Amino acid sequence: MLGTYVAGVGAAIEELLAQSQRAADSGQHRQGAQQAEAVLADQTATDRQLANARELLMLHRLRLGDYRTSVQQGLLALEYYTAHGDLLAQSKVHCTLALAFSDTALNETALHHVLGARETARACGNPTAEFWALTRLSLVHGAMDDAVRAEDLGKQALALALTLHKPETSFVAVNNLGDTYLAIGRAMLARGEDASEPLNAGLVLMRQAASLAQLHENPFHEAIARTNLVSLLVGLGQHDEARDQGLQGKALSKTHGYRSLEIDIDAQLAELARAAGHLDEATAMMEAQLANPDVDDEPALLAKLHRSLFEMHKAGGRYARALAHHEQLHEVTLQMTVQTAGLQSQMLINTIEIEQARHEVEKSKVEVRVERLRAEKLFDEAHTDPLTQLANRRGLDRELPWMVRGAHTETQQLCAAMIDLDQFKRVNDEHGHATGDEVLTITAAMLRTITRSADLAVRVGGEEFLIVFADTNLVEAGIACERLLSAVRNHEWHSIAPGLECTVSVGLAALGNEESVPDWLARADAALYEAKRTGRDRIHFDSPDGSSANPSLLL
Repeated sequence: MLGTYVAGVGAAIEELLAQSQRAADSGQHRQGAQQAEAVLADQTATDRQLANARELLMLHRLRLGDYRTSVQQGLLALEYYTAHGDLLAQSKVHCTLALAFSDTALNETALHHVLGARETARACGNPTAEFWALTRLSLVHGAMDDAVRAEDLGKQALALALTLHKPETSFVAVNNLGDTYLAIGRAMLARGEDASEPLNAGLVLMRQAASLAQLHENPFHEAIARTNLVSLLVGLGQHDEARDQGLQGKALSKTHGYRSLEIDIDAQLAELARAAGHLDEATAMMEAQLANPDVDDEPALLAKLHRSLFEMHKAGGRYARALAHHEQLHEVTLQMTVQTAGLQSQMLINTIEIEQARHEVEKSKVEVRVERLRAEKLFDEAHTDPLTQLANRRGLDRELPWMVRGAHTETQQLCAAMIDLDQFKRVNDEHGHATGDEVLTITAAMLRTITRSADLAVRVGGEEFLIVFADTNLVEAGIACERLLSAVRNHEWHSIAPGLECTVSVGLAALGNEESVPDWLARADAALYEAKRTGRDRIHFDSPDGSSANPSLLL
C-alpha cells in the first residue's frame, strides 16, 4: 500500500551539485553538465539549488562550446542571485558571462559583465572574487585589441593572486598573463615585427604555470599550460622543445580524458611539423585529424586544418586537393559565420531583456512576484494529485518531516489514518472508470470535512488515502474517522450510478516516542489491512507497542 518513505532528497541534490563542481575543477565538463541538468530536472530542488545548478551548467556549457545555453542559464542564475542580494554569486556569474560574450566577439557586452563582476566583488569585500574579475577584465581587453590595458590588468591580477595563496588563482594569474603576452606576440608577428620580447616574457610565465600545476598535482592545468608553451615556443622557433611540450600535454590529456585539449594539441603538433618544414608529415597529421569525428565539434579547428591543408597542397602543386580543402574551408567558415551571428543575436536579446528588467525597477519587482507565484503554482501542482486536489506522495515527502519535527519539539501527538475505498475495483468494473474517478473526488471532499488546516490529507495512490492528524490522540482521530465512515456509507451514491454503494476502511496509529516515520506508517498500513480482513467499513487501531485497541472502548 504505502511505499517506503523517501528521505534525504535534499542531501542527494547537494551531492550532485558537489560532483558537478568537482567535474568543473577537473575539466570533466560533459559529466558535470549531466549532473547539473539532473538537479534542474529534480522537482524537489529548492530555488537556490536550481540557481547553483544553473551557475554550474553555465560554466560546463561554456567549456563545451554551447554558448547559447551557457548564457541562458547564466542570466537565469544571475536573476536569482540579484533578487536575493547574493553579491559574491553575482560576481562569479558575471565573470563566466563575460567569457561567453568575449568568445563570441560580443566584447562590449562582455565588458559590461566583467565590470559588474568587479563592482559586486568589491561590494562584498571578497578579494578572491576581485581577482577573478581582474583576470577576466584583462582577457576582455585583450580580445578588444587593447594590449596595454590587458597587460596592466593581468599584472594587477597576478599581484593580487600572490596575496591569496591559493593554487588555482596563482595558476590562473600566471597562465593568463602568459597568454596575454602570447596574444601580443602573435599580433606583432602578423605585422612582421620582432615579437621575441613578449613571447619570451610569456614563456617565463608559462613555465612557471606548468610548475605550479605539477606542484599542486592538477593535470588539467598542466595540460593547459603545456598547450600554451607549445604556441610560445613555436613563435620563438624552438621547435624541438615545442614538440616535447606538446607530447607531454597530449599524454596528460589522453590519460585524464581531456578530449578537447588532446585534439587541440594534435593540431599544434601538426602545425609544428609544418613550421619545421616537414610538410608530408604535417599533411598526414592534419588529414588524420580531419578523419576524427570528434573534430566536427570544433569548427574553428576544422577551419584551421582546411586552411593549412589548402596552403600546403597548393604549394606542393596538388591543385585538385587544394581546391577541395578551399571549398570545405569556405563551407565551414560560412557555417561559423551564420552560427556566430545567430548566437550573438540570441545572446544580445537575452541581455537586453535582463537590462530592461533592471532599469524598470517597479516592473521588475512585479515580474519577480509573478514569477515567484508561477513557480509556487508549478511547485504546488507537482505536489498535488490532479484528480482529487489532495497532496500526492511528493507533497507527503515535503510536509511530513515538518509535522514530525514540530510534534517532537512541542511534545504533541500525531496520528496517521490510512484510508482505503472498499472493493473499489468492483466500482470501476461495474460502473466504469469515469464513475470511479467521481467516487474518488467525492471521497476526497469528505476527507477535507474532517481535517483542519494543520492536518495533512494525501492521495497515496489509486483508491488509498492518508490523513495525518496534528496534535491529535487516537480517540480524537477515531471520532473524526467515524464521521468519515458515516459520511461515505450514507452518501447517495445511487445518484451517480444506479446500485452504486461505497464504504471505506481505516487503519489508525499514533506516532510513538523515538519511532521512525516508516515504522509508524507501516503500523497504520497494517491496521488498515486488519480493518479490511475483519469485515471492512470499520476502523482498526494500532498502538506504538504493537498492541491493538478495541475501537468501541476508545470511542
